[in-house]
Amino acid sequence: MRLISAWSALVVCLFLQQKLNHDMAKAANILGIFPYHCEAPFLVVRPWVQALVRRGHNVTLVTPEGLLPDIEGVRHIRVSKVNQHMQEMSDSDLILDFLISKWKESIVASTIYSHLSQDILCDDAMQRMLHDKSERFDLIMMEASNLDALYGLVEYYNATLMGLNSMGVSWFTEELAGNPAPSIYEPISHIGYSREDSLTSRLSNWIHITEEKLLVKLIMLPSQLRLFKKFFGYSDQKFYELRHRFSVILVNNHFSLGRVRSNVPNLVEVGGLHLSEPPEPCDMELQRFMDEAEHGVIYFSMGLDIMVKFLPEDIQQTLVTSFTKLKQRIVWKNEIFKMPNISDHIYVMEKAPQRHILEHPKVRLFITNGGLLSVMEAVHSGVPMLGLPLFFDQFGNLQWAQLAGMGKVLDINSLNADTLTTTIRLLIENPKYALRARNMSNTFWDRPMSPLDTAVWWTEYVLRNRDVSHLRIKAEEIPLLQYYNIDSILTFGFRLGVIAGSAIFLCRSLLQSNSVSRLKESFLYITSLIK
Repeated sequence: MRLISAWSALVVCLFLQQKLNHDMAKAANILGIFPYHCEAPFLVVRPWVQALVRRGHNVTLVTPEGLLPDIEGVRHIRVSKVNQHMQEMSDSDLILDFLISKWKESIVASTIYSHLSQDILCDDAMQRMLHDKSERFDLIMMEASNLDALYGLVEYYNATLMGLNSMGVSWFTEELAGNPAPSIYEPISHIGYSREDSLTSRLSNWIHITEEKLLVKLIMLPSQLRLFKKFFGYSDQKFYELRHRFSVILVNNHFSLGRVRSNVPNLVEVGGLHLSEPPEPCDMELQRFMDEAEHGVIYFSMGLDIMVKFLPEDIQQTLVTSFTKLKQRIVWKNEIFKMPNISDHIYVMEKAPQRHILEHPKVRLFITNGGLLSVMEAVHSGVPMLGLPLFFDQFGNLQWAQLAGMGKVLDINSLNADTLTTTIRLLIENPKYALRARNMSNTFWDRPMSPLDTAVWWTEYVLRNRDVSHLRIKAEEIPLLQYYNIDSILTFGFRLGVIAGSAIFLCRSLLQSNSVSRLKESFLYITSLIK
């Protein structure tokens, strides 16, 4: 009996030791580079990083100074020059070029990305890390954007590259993932892009995408290549090779939002990742204001990065005029507290607990500029939307919501109080919008794994499998004719052309012979008459 007990204890000890060694082996050194200059994308990054730390991984984060609060267990490298350069551009007229033309917009964006890459690589803390021979990283996580010079870190540390697309997906993301399909549905810039299905719209959209590809190739990549060679000394060939090193790209999207895509295996949807954190607390006064709303509540917010004071005064007055006509109570995120003609049923606050408000049972409508996270929060809570988009992806986000039947979109530049009031009443009084919103909410959360669990699982999958080439199509290694089946199309076209040409030739010959015959008969008839 003692012998059996001893053997049992030994087996348990060996099992526990093996499990401990396995858990220790899972711990990885991870470098995350997220130089965002706005708060919203960090809401996506933070829960992901916190979950990795809880799993025992060692995470180093490179971020701008002052935006992302310290995360317990994370080594932070703050790059102060990022804020400095962005502030200089905001104070100058250069940022206004975003609104003039796509080429000028691309030049400004290229300048921003160039500053970001250089500021990060020049930073003293980054340089100390690069020169410290004891530093090593198994995985480098970064936004799948135009920071191509930073891919040199992947080769420098012999690490695996993993991407995050916090603002949805575009043809550019597909290209990095190795899926350059004929994607004329998701541009980088949505301004001037049509959601109609007509032939002219499709042609216009194809030109739109082609122009964006030229801008990336002619303006974006050359500036990043110069920095890549300056800091790392690698060749041009290595630069373009590293652009295809992305193992997995987490995409802040979900098919229930209307964007159904033919994703390759290494494009993983984790839309709603930021919703894994608890909602913001709500003060008693706001809670009572919503609880006592007899006819329901309308919530209005233009997001984290747009302040009402930057809206023209006529638009502000239009909003006030419309809101005072409604019987519903209004919760208005607005940093201007002393506005004229504000009635008692409008609750104005500088910072609003948005998720808590949207989850309140009496909220009937969300008026929004259409930021991706706000749209997801509305879908999550099953609240219809009225969209007032201003720039970037907001147009596309809200157009998808409108096509899905849970909202309407208005042009803020031609907005008037009557149109706004009529549209608000339609969205509240017609039950089909609320029903569609609830159905979308159910679909949004009906998944085998939560967005956070999905993100963590794929991160550790990449760590377990250094070589994940089996997840990529490797389209860059397939000839263009073969990838798009152009050879088959040309063969079919040639056959169709031969058949069509033969038919045309035969018809023409018959018509010509018939015409000659009739002409001869006419000539003989006229001759007989003369005689």
